[in-house]
Amino acid sequence: MRYAIVSSALVVGASAHGLLTSVTGANGVTMPGLSVTDGTPRDCSTNGCGSQADTSILRDREMKDMPLGRTQGNGKVDAASAIANFMGTGKSTQSNKGSKGVGQEDDLSGLNKIRQKRLAERDLFIRGLLDGLLGGLGGGGGKGGAKAAGQKNNFAVENSVADSAGIGADKGLPTTDNQGNFNVVYRQINQDGAGPLEMECDATSCGTDNNAFQSGDIQNNVPGAILGLSLATNTEFAMNCSLPQGMVCKASCGGAQNVCVCRMRNNTPAGPFGGSVAVTQSSNAVKRAVAYRLRKRYEILRREKGTKKTADKDIETNSLERRFELASEQSAQELADADNEEELSDEAEAKVQKRFELAPEQSAEELAAADNEEKLSDEAEAKVQKRFEIASKQSPQEDREADEEEALSDGA
Repeated sequence: MRYAIVSSALVVGASAHGLLTSVTGANGVTMPGLSVTDGTPRDCSTNGCGSQADTSILRDREMKDMPLGRTQGNGKVDAASAIANFMGTGKSTQSNKGSKGVGQEDDLSGLNKIRQKRLAERDLFIRGLLDGLLGGLGGGGGKGGAKAAGQKNNFAVENSVADSAGIGADKGLPTTDNQGNFNVVYRQINQDGAGPLEMECDATSCGTDNNAFQSGDIQNNVPGAILGLSLATNTEFAMNCSLPQGMVCKASCGGAQNVCVCRMRNNTPAGPFGGSVAVTQSSNAVKRAVAYRLRKRYEILRREKGTKKTADKDIETNSLERRFELASEQSAQELADADNEEELSDEAEAKVQKRFELAPEQSAEELAAADNEEKLSDEAEAKVQKRFEIASKQSPQEDREADEEEALSDGA
């Protein structure tokens, strides 16, 4: 019986999908999902009618080459192209292969009014979904514990891509709130396009490097039973989502700067299905993320130095600890510079570790020279440490004399 159920799920799932239709930021900007394609029918739920053409298929074995998945209508999902369209720099609006469109308006002079009306109707629908979220904007690290409430949506055909083209040039991308949270609308087309969904975000590669993705949180998740099944069709769900703790959006993508790309997918056997969105951060969100990273690094340093004397620990971590304490007083740029400095420090440590790993390949003479270099470095560090320990006891005159002594020593 169990085998029959799984087989049935696979058969049904072959024509069942769900996708991310939009993302809304704390700045009030709404942007289509990165795979959303104009001309896709939204008032039917079968593969034959074309309603599933812009759903992202996100399979583990394919995501190395296609981190954002692929769609039946357009193949590999390209974040840069979708963002360029929203920023108004795209060459053309993507459409599904073989799509003939839905006809031309009789009164061409009224197309802009029609576009504005559609945008207003869509915005009103999304606002209604978001208003239903408990607690408003924000994920808060809920691990998908709560379930989103869905609402039927049977707009005849997708048109949000062309309608929103160029909005980003005036308003920018959707931004997170100060805690790194944002809202996403997910459309369940039919039965096994259900949730729950999992989310991963990429801060550096514009969705092109599968290894750059880190797990984020979804607070109000799409409901669904085992294997991503539910009875809902043509239903849209609003979700509260959070960037991974400490993530700083740094990608340049489609004419936009400081972009994070997030992908989400369910766990249905025929898929998984889902989609992706792009966001950027508020300046306070950047400060908060960098402060979190500095704090985590400080905590790691404290654990690693746990066997050393308290004085040593204070000296070696003083700068980092002080920077964390001052994080709320620093600008986003200053914190970003501090974060970059930490990354350079990590790279230097990695080089030292590499040298240590290569030590067995060195000759006795090379090892002796390296040991002597380390010894000289330790002696210099000991002098600095000693000076630091007695600095508070010295008078200004004694400080000057010590400086002169150091200068003479360096000259010698």
